[in-house]
Amino acid sequence: MACVQFPNPMIRFQCSMWTLPGSWLKVLLLLAVFAVGGGPGAAVGQDADVQALLDRGREAGADIEQMRTVVERARQAGLDAETTASLLRPAVALAEQDLPTGPLLSKTLEGMAKQVPPARMQAVLQQHRTHTEQAGQLVTQWTQRSEVRQLLGGAEDAPGAGSQEKARIRLITPIAEAQQQDLPIEKIEGFLDGLPANVERRPVSPAEVAAAVNVLPDLPGNGASPEDAQQLLTAALNAGYSPESLRQLPSALQSAHQKSKRPVDVLAKGAAQAIARGTPAAQVLQSLFQGGLPGGGPPAGTGPPGNTPGTGKPPDTGPPDDAGPPDDTGPSANTGPPA
Repeated sequence: MACVQFPNPMIRFQCSMWTLPGSWLKVLLLLAVFAVGGGPGAAVGQDADVQALLDRGREAGADIEQMRTVVERARQAGLDAETTASLLRPAVALAEQDLPTGPLLSKTLEGMAKQVPPARMQAVLQQHRTHTEQAGQLVTQWTQRSEVRQLLGGAEDAPGAGSQEKARIRLITPIAEAQQQDLPIEKIEGFLDGLPANVERRPVSPAEVAAAVNVLPDLPGNGASPEDAQQLLTAALNAGYSPESLRQLPSALQSAHQKSKRPVDVLAKGAAQAIARGTPAAQVLQSLFQGGLPGGGPPAGTGPPGNTPGTGKPPDTGPPDDAGPPDDTGPSANTGPPA
């Protein structure tokens, strides 16, 4: 077959292909497909990567149902296999280190529901993975200390399958979440390190410590200094506050601030002092939610409060208790008519 020659060498090559036998033409076409798109084997390999991650996650103890939900949501969103795999890898990496994966997978599904671009999700998930790994290291080191074991009353060594792991995860998760709220790991470590010396009550459950860590970022967000926040939570742990009571402290302080207009630091100090004096948790929380200061007055050195909502009338207002005539004390020195 004759072939027209063109100046473009690529056109000459394309023309010359038609002069080849049919079998060779098919081979060249297949090679071109593999060079451009990777061929059908590439897609199969990518799908195999996703399945391999699911298998690894299941073997390591990750929540396989959540992982499968991620894969299904990714398919519905039209994400390719490599992008899907990138969303699974952080969770698998955590599971293989015996670290909790539930919060990270929940964050993944939340981002997919909000249609967050995968590139942004990958950055957030990687950060969450890093924070969880740091939290795991901190908890492991902290719980190995003898004074911490005494504080927890042996909760880390309690009998029963999985009890030690549950206690560990219960502490790791809020520490990682506190970091996600921009609380530095050093601040969390300082708070935990001070508990054995500052909390006399024994034992303190891991659930109570976890609840305190969980609200630790919220108190400075309401206006309390980190020092006052730690003092308040330490006093609450020492007084035996339940996890639910601990979780109510930030909103109670915010309510007291809005109703009384007192600074949050003043309220936090007053609450810590009231707790240290043995005021029951229910009474402290009720007083704060109503806008009052636990203990009946401001901490020493802050001066009397003004006439703010919820604090009652200032002294020396209104009529006296007995408005009747005074006692008969006799005539005054000058009872005559004026000159």
